[in-house]
Amino acid sequence: MASKLTPDDSRVTHHTASIRDKTYHYVVASPPAGQPAKGTIILIHGFPDLGFGWRNQVPVLAEELGLQVIVPDMLGYGQTDAPESPDVYAYKSICADLVALVDHVGVVGGNAGEADESKRFFVGGHDWGGAVAWRMALWHADRLRGVFSVCTPYFAPSKGPFVPLSDMVKLLPNFGYQQQFAGEELWQFVDAEPARVRQFLQAMYGGKVTLSEEDAAAKKNPYIFDTTNGVHLDRLAQVGPTPLLSPSEIEYYAAEYARHGLRGPTNWYRTLKQNYEDERDIVNSENKSRQQINVPSFMLVASADVALPPILAEQMGKYFTNLSKAQVPGGHWVLWQSSAAVNEQIKGFLTPLLDGVAKAAL
Repeated sequence: MASKLTPDDSRVTHHTASIRDKTYHYVVASPPAGQPAKGTIILIHGFPDLGFGWRNQVPVLAEELGLQVIVPDMLGYGQTDAPESPDVYAYKSICADLVALVDHVGVVGGNAGEADESKRFFVGGHDWGGAVAWRMALWHADRLRGVFSVCTPYFAPSKGPFVPLSDMVKLLPNFGYQQQFAGEELWQFVDAEPARVRQFLQAMYGGKVTLSEEDAAAKKNPYIFDTTNGVHLDRLAQVGPTPLLSPSEIEYYAAEYARHGLRGPTNWYRTLKQNYEDERDIVNSENKSRQQINVPSFMLVASADVALPPILAEQMGKYFTNLSKAQVPGGHWVLWQSSAAVNEQIKGFLTPLLDGVAKAAL
């Protein structure tokens, strides 16, 4: 199996481009020399991650499946711009950015004889990236050959009145952390001290504090982050190393996050009302097919994801005409924890589509 990318890996090329008045940084991986590309895929990361979060998947998609792989640092992250206004982080705007980015790079590969095949590409997402991937299938279905999400289920546009985050977490307490992320305290606290960027990332990636015997006996939680409350800022300085990243990887993440701090990345949690308003066009459309996803779709859940448990994906099938699902062991960072299993599932979804064989709806 192809080895995962390193921060300075020569198998990818780094680029920047002006996309709809914003500068995006992205990498491109291509099939081995002499092998024609079978298609193009763009991979979308979430929070708190980077395009580098797909380091275990990119080589497999390029070297084993023969895809051109485009992986941006999303808006707010790394070497991509981090605008102050939350509005440009909303789904509709981000999806337009991504289509423009793919067009800037150029779609390659595809099956001859299919209508507009030269413009179609695949989309994969994780965390916020999964939410964006599903919206790509709503806003730009005519451009997609297939779409998949890891961990993040599909939530259909709301047909009722707007529900603020404070009311949403009453129904979904596992989303309680989003109130902290959407507020001002977290990013201001972390941005106030450079060392806290690394500590925050280690906390989010499973770092723990060392409990005293008394605290251990009292069964206190050694983790700094929990989905109900968010990050326990009073204990952040005590966090130990993440078990999920190597020392060189965490240093890379910390350096990239230090470029902008957390204000830009947390803007993704301030888009709830804008997304609701944008999606009135879909909800109120006389074309009811706009409210269904007809693109070949795949949902991959992680068995132990506390923030996005598998049960959230159980009812999403009613919004799709061609959806398959699978589950792999691991928590929210399953792209790294169970990378081999994730890669096999993604390959199983994409291979029939690359070979021109329609994947049956389940």
